[in-house]
Amino acid sequence: MRQIQFGVRVPNSGPLAAKQNIVKATKHAEETGFDSVWVHDHVVWSSERHRHHISSGAAEALSDAQDANFFEALTTLAYLAAETQRIQLGVACLVLPCRNPVYAAKQCATLDWLCDGRLVVGVGLGSKATRESSEFDVFGVPLKGRGFRTDEYIKAMKAVWTQPVASFEGKNLSFKNAEVFPKPVQKPHPPVWVGGWMDQAAVRAGRYGEGWIPGWLSPEEMKRGRELLTQAAKDKGRDPTKITVAVEKLAAIARTRDDAMRVALPTIRTSTNSYERDVDNIQFALDRHIIGSVDDVRRRCDEFVENGVQHFELKLIYPSMESMLEQMTLWSKEIIPHYD
Repeated sequence: MRQIQFGVRVPNSGPLAAKQNIVKATKHAEETGFDSVWVHDHVVWSSERHRHHISSGAAEALSDAQDANFFEALTTLAYLAAETQRIQLGVACLVLPCRNPVYAAKQCATLDWLCDGRLVVGVGLGSKATRESSEFDVFGVPLKGRGFRTDEYIKAMKAVWTQPVASFEGKNLSFKNAEVFPKPVQKPHPPVWVGGWMDQAAVRAGRYGEGWIPGWLSPEEMKRGRELLTQAAKDKGRDPTKITVAVEKLAAIARTRDDAMRVALPTIRTSTNSYERDVDNIQFALDRHIIGSVDDVRRRCDEFVENGVQHFELKLIYPSMESMLEQMTLWSKEIIPHYD
């Protein structure tokens, strides 16, 4: 296993979301040597979010005739389990407060069997996009206390995965003597990666996670978050070196910086005010993501690696599937071997 790993988000949402595109991107990722493919999660979405929060594809691919398709994360990964052999399958991240944790634990355990133990379970509180698409309201889940609820749900899921007859007692959820099978292939359970860029997310990962996967943080901010994670893990008697530090990054790569910027900037401008961090200027985004020529991308990846990052989930910006596959091929030839 490579020390530094690379994964790519496939289009389970956005203007190019379609079964054939999800499969095409996944197969190409496996063929070209990526370590993982990722989907993301929202059950409730909206046409407004579809137009202004582009996490797969690019603004140029939008059209007025499109539905706000957002294919359910775990169902999509189950389909991909049958289409792949080697590559890890991840979700970043399940909006955990809106999921029943017992049911989610059973889904993930089943999925871990279907993919022969290749699952990574990212979990999060829900982002600005979650709030603005009214997801919490639809599920009748209070926004207040969602952090504590998430902590409880992580612990409840791990109880289901590891206890033959599972019990859990919490403020938001309690159950006794629940026999839930199958248990996951991975022992003791699939790795749980905590999403979120705020300090508390790093602390949560240190306390309860096997990984941390934030988005909008610079290399220097990643270093600070890793320090918070390390201390939180030690305070819980856990080994911080066993917790994967990952990042989720918008990305565009081309032979020249100008070509990469032409691909990336329209989408960043379209989505500026819809991300979980309000972006006052384009430079703020460029300082936190990975966009440019091969040399630019290598330098930026090195900056993240020097500050503790071990796994990159790339949200490539691509106006067409051809563009996505070309960028993945270039990344596989010029960036991945840099870390072999």
